[in-house]
Amino acid sequence: MASIMLAGGVGAISTATAPTQTVQAISKYSHHWHWVKVTKETPIYKVKVGRYMYQSKLTHKTYIEKGSDLKVMYSGHDYPWRVYAGQRGHWVALRQSANWFKNE
Repeated sequence: MASIMLAGGVGAISTATAPTQTVQAISKYSHHWHWVKVTKETPIYKVKVGRYMYQSKLTHKTYIEKGSDLKVMYSGHDYPWRVYAGQRGHWVALRQSANWFKNE
């Protein structure tokens, strides 16, 4: 009797499915590097990464000129925009919006 109840319960669980729905990403620039063209002169900062976020420091500031091509990624936490710098460390742009560049 217990095996019939168990089999019936498993069958009920396996046939119940959640409705499928599409999930839109937070930003089309998130999770991947994207080539963009800078439309406004923008300051970027070098980040000395600490073990914990509160230990990280902004160590150097420079400006990206209007018309420059670069790779960016929206991280969505800690620092809004990461700027690709290869082996030269972590660079970030602290602007919240995406109005300082356009997609190429």
